[in-house]
Amino acid sequence: MKRIIGLILVIIACLFWSISFSVSKILLKTLSPFELAFIRFFLASIFSLIVFLPKIKKASFNRKYQKPLFIAGLFGVTLYFIFENTGLKFTDASEGALIVGSFPALGLLTEYILHKEKLPLNRILGVLLSISGVFLIMSDSGLNLKFNNLFGDFLILLSGVSWVIYNWEIKKVNQKYPYEILTTFQMIWGSILFLPFLMFTGLKIPKTLDALIGIFFLSFFCSGLGYLFYNYGLKTLSVSQVMNILNLIPLFGAIWGVIYLKETLTLIKIVGGILIILGVSLSSSK
Repeated sequence: MKRIIGLILVIIACLFWSISFSVSKILLKTLSPFELAFIRFFLASIFSLIVFLPKIKKASFNRKYQKPLFIAGLFGVTLYFIFENTGLKFTDASEGALIVGSFPALGLLTEYILHKEKLPLNRILGVLLSISGVFLIMSDSGLNLKFNNLFGDFLILLSGVSWVIYNWEIKKVNQKYPYEILTTFQMIWGSILFLPFLMFTGLKIPKTLDALIGIFFLSFFCSGLGYLFYNYGLKTLSVSQVMNILNLIPLFGAIWGVIYLKETLTLIKIVGGILIILGVSLSSSK
Protein backbone atom coordinates (compact mmCIF):
# COMPACT_ATOMS: atom_id res chain seq x y z
CA MET A 1 0.00 0.00 0.00
CA LYS A 2 2.87 2.39 0.85
CA ARG A 3 4.39 1.79 -2.58
CA ILE A 4 1.11 2.71 -4.31
CA ILE A 5 0.82 5.87 -2.20
CA GLY A 6 4.46 6.72 -2.98
CA LEU A 7 3.84 6.22 -6.70
CA ILE A 8 0.76 8.48 -6.65
CA LEU A 9 2.54 11.20 -4.64
CA VAL A 10 5.57 11.29 -6.99
CA ILE A 11 3.24 11.58 -10.00
CA ILE A 12 1.44 14.49 -8.26
CA ALA A 13 4.82 16.16 -7.54
CA CYS A 14 5.78 15.81 -11.22
CA LEU A 15 2.46 17.35 -12.20
CA PHE A 16 3.12 20.35 -9.92
CA TRP A 17 6.66 20.81 -11.28
CA SER A 18 5.56 20.52 -14.90
CA ILE A 19 2.99 23.32 -14.42
CA SER A 20 5.63 25.51 -12.75
CA PHE A 21 7.27 26.33 -16.11
CA SER A 22 4.13 27.99 -17.46
CA VAL A 23 3.33 29.72 -14.14
CA SER A 24 6.90 31.05 -13.84
CA LYS A 25 6.85 32.24 -17.45
CA ILE A 26 3.73 34.33 -16.71
CA LEU A 27 5.09 35.75 -13.42
CA LEU A 28 8.40 36.70 -15.05
CA LYS A 29 6.53 39.34 -17.04
CA THR A 30 6.28 41.44 -13.86
CA LEU A 31 9.02 40.04 -11.61
CA SER A 32 12.77 39.63 -12.14
CA PRO A 33 14.15 36.06 -11.98
CA PHE A 34 15.74 36.93 -8.60
CA GLU A 35 12.54 38.33 -7.09
CA LEU A 36 10.43 35.38 -8.20
CA ALA A 37 12.90 32.79 -6.89
CA PHE A 38 13.43 34.57 -3.56
CA ILE A 39 9.71 35.01 -2.84
CA ARG A 40 9.03 31.41 -3.81
CA PHE A 41 11.66 29.86 -1.57
CA PHE A 42 11.32 32.31 1.30
CA LEU A 43 7.66 31.33 1.64
CA ALA A 44 8.52 27.64 1.13
CA SER A 45 11.17 27.89 3.87
CA ILE A 46 8.58 29.24 6.32
CA PHE A 47 6.20 26.42 5.36
CA SER A 48 8.92 23.77 5.85
CA LEU A 49 10.05 25.23 9.19
CA ILE A 50 6.50 25.12 10.53
CA VAL A 51 5.76 21.60 9.28
CA PHE A 52 9.13 20.00 10.12
CA LEU A 53 10.00 21.93 13.30
CA PRO A 54 9.54 18.86 15.57
CA LYS A 55 12.07 16.85 13.51
CA ILE A 56 14.48 19.78 13.34
CA LYS A 57 14.40 20.12 17.13
CA LYS A 58 15.22 16.44 17.59
CA ALA A 59 18.11 16.43 15.08
CA SER A 60 21.68 16.65 16.40
CA PHE A 61 23.53 19.09 14.18
CA ASN A 62 27.20 18.95 13.32
CA ARG A 63 28.70 22.19 12.02
CA LYS A 64 30.74 20.41 9.35
CA TYR A 65 27.52 19.23 7.68
CA GLN A 66 26.33 22.80 7.21
CA LYS A 67 28.96 23.35 4.49
CA PRO A 68 27.45 20.82 2.02
CA LEU A 69 23.97 22.09 2.92
CA PHE A 70 25.14 25.64 2.18
CA ILE A 71 26.59 24.55 -1.18
CA ALA A 72 23.41 22.56 -1.91
CA GLY A 73 21.35 25.68 -1.25
CA LEU A 74 23.67 27.73 -3.49
CA PHE A 75 23.56 25.35 -6.46
CA GLY A 76 20.25 23.53 -5.93
CA VAL A 77 18.16 26.63 -5.18
CA THR A 78 19.90 29.97 -5.82
CA LEU A 79 21.91 29.33 -8.99
CA TYR A 80 19.53 26.68 -10.32
CA PHE A 81 16.54 29.00 -10.29
CA ILE A 82 18.51 32.04 -11.40
CA PHE A 83 19.51 30.11 -14.52
CA GLU A 84 16.08 28.51 -15.00
CA ASN A 85 14.01 31.65 -14.39
CA THR A 86 16.31 33.81 -16.53
CA GLY A 87 16.24 31.16 -19.25
CA LEU A 88 12.43 31.14 -19.19
CA LYS A 89 12.42 34.89 -19.91
CA PHE A 90 14.02 34.11 -23.27
CA THR A 91 12.76 30.68 -24.28
CA ASP A 92 9.36 28.95 -24.34
CA ALA A 93 8.08 27.17 -21.23
CA SER A 94 7.44 24.03 -23.29
CA GLU A 95 10.97 24.13 -24.71
CA GLY A 96 12.50 24.61 -21.26
CA ALA A 97 10.49 21.71 -19.83
CA LEU A 98 11.71 19.39 -22.58
CA ILE A 99 15.37 20.30 -21.93
CA VAL A 100 14.96 19.76 -18.17
CA GLY A 101 14.03 16.18 -19.03
CA SER A 102 17.67 15.56 -19.96
CA PHE A 103 19.05 16.41 -16.50
CA PRO A 104 19.11 12.82 -15.16
CA ALA A 105 21.19 11.76 -18.17
CA LEU A 106 23.44 14.80 -17.68
CA GLY A 107 24.03 13.73 -14.08
CA LEU A 108 24.86 10.19 -15.17
CA LEU A 109 27.31 11.45 -17.79
CA THR A 110 29.04 13.78 -15.32
CA GLU A 111 29.34 11.01 -12.73
CA TYR A 112 30.97 8.77 -15.34
CA ILE A 113 33.47 11.48 -16.34
CA LEU A 114 34.48 12.12 -12.71
CA HIS A 115 34.55 8.56 -11.37
CA LYS A 116 35.59 6.73 -14.55
CA GLU A 117 33.17 3.92 -13.78
CA LYS A 118 32.25 1.58 -16.61
CA LEU A 119 28.69 2.21 -17.74
CA PRO A 120 26.35 -0.52 -19.05
CA LEU A 121 25.43 -0.27 -22.73
CA ASN A 122 21.82 0.77 -21.96
CA ARG A 123 23.04 3.77 -19.95
CA ILE A 124 25.48 4.85 -22.64
CA LEU A 125 22.74 4.66 -25.28
CA GLY A 126 20.34 6.48 -22.96
CA VAL A 127 22.76 9.37 -22.41
CA LEU A 128 23.44 9.64 -26.16
CA LEU A 129 19.70 9.68 -26.95
CA SER A 130 19.03 12.40 -24.33
CA ILE A 131 21.90 14.58 -25.54
CA SER A 132 20.72 14.14 -29.13
CA GLY A 133 17.24 15.25 -28.07
CA VAL A 134 18.62 18.42 -26.44
CA PHE A 135 20.65 19.27 -29.54
CA LEU A 136 17.58 18.79 -31.73
CA ILE A 137 15.52 21.19 -29.60
CA MET A 138 18.27 23.81 -29.51
CA SER A 139 19.08 23.42 -33.21
CA ASP A 140 15.42 24.06 -34.05
CA SER A 141 15.70 27.50 -32.43
CA GLY A 142 18.90 28.13 -34.35
CA LEU A 143 17.44 27.08 -37.68
CA ASN A 144 14.43 29.34 -37.13
CA LEU A 145 16.74 32.21 -36.06
CA LYS A 146 15.19 32.33 -32.58
CA PHE A 147 18.40 33.46 -30.91
CA ASN A 148 16.59 34.48 -27.72
CA ASN A 149 15.29 30.94 -27.38
CA LEU A 150 18.77 29.57 -28.02
CA PHE A 151 20.23 31.73 -25.23
CA GLY A 152 17.40 30.71 -22.89
CA ASP A 153 17.98 27.03 -23.71
CA PHE A 154 21.67 27.45 -22.85
CA LEU A 155 20.82 29.01 -19.46
CA ILE A 156 18.46 26.14 -18.67
CA LEU A 157 21.27 23.71 -19.50
CA LEU A 158 23.43 25.61 -16.98
CA SER A 159 20.71 25.03 -14.40
CA GLY A 160 21.22 21.33 -15.15
CA VAL A 161 24.92 21.65 -14.23
CA SER A 162 23.86 23.31 -10.97
CA TRP A 163 21.45 20.42 -10.37
CA VAL A 164 24.28 17.90 -10.78
CA ILE A 165 26.52 19.74 -8.27
CA TYR A 166 23.60 19.95 -5.86
CA ASN A 167 23.20 16.17 -6.00
CA TRP A 168 26.89 15.64 -5.18
CA GLU A 169 26.59 17.81 -2.08
CA ILE A 170 23.35 16.25 -0.87
CA LYS A 171 24.92 12.78 -1.15
CA LYS A 172 27.47 13.84 1.49
CA VAL A 173 24.75 14.34 4.12
CA ASN A 174 21.71 12.38 2.99
CA GLN A 175 22.55 9.57 5.44
CA LYS A 176 23.01 12.01 8.33
CA TYR A 177 19.64 13.79 8.31
CA PRO A 178 16.05 13.01 7.25
CA TYR A 179 15.06 14.31 3.82
CA GLU A 180 12.66 16.79 5.42
CA ILE A 181 15.51 18.51 7.29
CA LEU A 182 17.78 18.54 4.22
CA THR A 183 15.01 20.12 2.15
CA THR A 184 14.27 22.75 4.81
CA PHE A 185 17.87 23.87 5.22
CA GLN A 186 18.70 23.91 1.51
CA MET A 187 15.70 26.22 0.97
CA ILE A 188 16.73 28.45 3.89
CA TRP A 189 20.32 28.78 2.61
CA GLY A 190 19.05 29.26 -0.94
CA SER A 191 16.72 32.07 0.15
CA ILE A 192 19.48 33.85 2.07
CA LEU A 193 21.83 33.65 -0.91
CA PHE A 194 19.29 35.45 -3.11
CA LEU A 195 19.56 38.58 -0.95
CA PRO A 196 22.75 40.02 -2.62
CA PHE A 197 21.04 39.83 -6.03
CA LEU A 198 18.01 41.69 -4.69
CA MET A 199 20.29 44.65 -3.87
CA PHE A 200 20.41 45.32 -7.62
CA THR A 201 16.78 44.58 -8.51
CA GLY A 202 14.93 45.52 -5.34
CA LEU A 203 11.93 43.52 -4.16
CA LYS A 204 8.36 44.21 -5.16
CA ILE A 205 5.39 42.12 -4.13
CA PRO A 206 2.80 41.57 -6.87
CA LYS A 207 -0.65 42.83 -5.94
CA THR A 208 -2.87 41.27 -8.60
CA LEU A 209 -4.88 38.22 -7.58
CA ASP A 210 -3.54 36.10 -10.48
CA ALA A 211 0.08 36.83 -9.52
CA LEU A 212 -0.54 36.05 -5.84
CA ILE A 213 -2.21 32.75 -6.78
CA GLY A 214 0.77 31.91 -9.01
CA ILE A 215 3.29 32.63 -6.24
CA PHE A 216 1.24 30.62 -3.75
CA PHE A 217 1.18 27.70 -6.20
CA LEU A 218 4.98 27.80 -6.71
CA SER A 219 5.73 28.18 -2.99
CA PHE A 220 3.23 25.82 -1.42
CA PHE A 221 2.58 23.19 -4.09
CA CYS A 222 5.84 23.09 -6.09
CA SER A 223 8.45 23.79 -3.40
CA GLY A 224 6.63 22.72 -0.23
CA LEU A 225 4.35 19.80 -1.08
CA GLY A 226 6.31 18.87 -4.20
CA TYR A 227 9.53 18.12 -2.32
CA LEU A 228 7.61 16.44 0.50
CA PHE A 229 5.75 14.10 -1.87
CA TYR A 230 8.91 13.40 -3.86
CA ASN A 231 10.91 12.55 -0.73
CA TYR A 232 8.17 10.22 0.49
CA GLY A 233 8.34 8.46 -2.88
CA LEU A 234 12.10 8.03 -2.51
CA LYS A 235 11.50 6.12 0.72
CA THR A 236 9.00 3.69 -0.79
CA LEU A 237 10.18 3.26 -4.39
CA SER A 238 13.52 2.46 -5.98
CA VAL A 239 15.58 5.32 -7.42
CA SER A 240 15.17 3.96 -10.96
CA GLN A 241 11.38 3.90 -10.55
CA VAL A 242 11.34 7.50 -9.35
CA MET A 243 13.63 8.59 -12.20
CA ASN A 244 11.29 7.00 -14.73
CA ILE A 245 8.31 8.86 -13.23
CA LEU A 246 10.26 12.13 -13.61
CA ASN A 247 9.98 11.64 -17.36
CA LEU A 248 6.43 12.95 -16.98
CA ILE A 249 7.77 16.47 -16.26
CA PRO A 250 8.93 17.36 -19.80
CA LEU A 251 5.83 15.69 -21.26
CA PHE A 252 3.35 17.54 -19.01
CA GLY A 253 5.43 20.75 -19.11
CA ALA A 254 5.29 20.92 -22.89
CA ILE A 255 1.54 20.24 -22.86
CA TRP A 256 0.85 23.04 -20.31
CA GLY A 257 2.96 25.46 -22.37
CA VAL A 258 0.84 24.75 -25.43
CA ILE A 259 -2.50 24.93 -23.54
CA TYR A 260 -1.93 27.96 -21.29
CA LEU A 261 0.66 30.01 -23.19
CA LYS A 262 -0.45 29.07 -26.72
CA GLU A 263 3.10 28.00 -27.57
CA THR A 264 3.74 25.89 -30.64
CA LEU A 265 5.72 22.68 -30.74
CA THR A 266 7.50 22.01 -34.02
CA LEU A 267 8.07 18.46 -35.25
CA ILE A 268 11.79 18.76 -34.42
CA LYS A 269 11.01 19.74 -30.80
CA ILE A 270 8.54 16.87 -30.45
CA VAL A 271 11.11 14.39 -31.77
CA GLY A 272 13.74 15.90 -29.45
CA GLY A 273 11.41 15.53 -26.46
CA ILE A 274 10.68 11.90 -27.34
CA LEU A 275 14.43 11.18 -27.59
CA ILE A 276 15.03 12.74 -24.16
CA ILE A 277 12.23 10.71 -22.54
CA LEU A 278 13.37 7.47 -24.20
CA GLY A 279 16.99 8.22 -23.26
CA VAL A 280 16.27 8.82 -19.58
CA SER A 281 14.02 5.74 -19.43
CA LEU A 282 16.76 3.62 -21.01
CA SER A 283 19.57 4.98 -18.82
CA SER A 284 17.59 4.52 -15.58
CA SER A 285 16.47 0.95 -16.36
CA LYS A 286 18.32 -1.99 -14.82
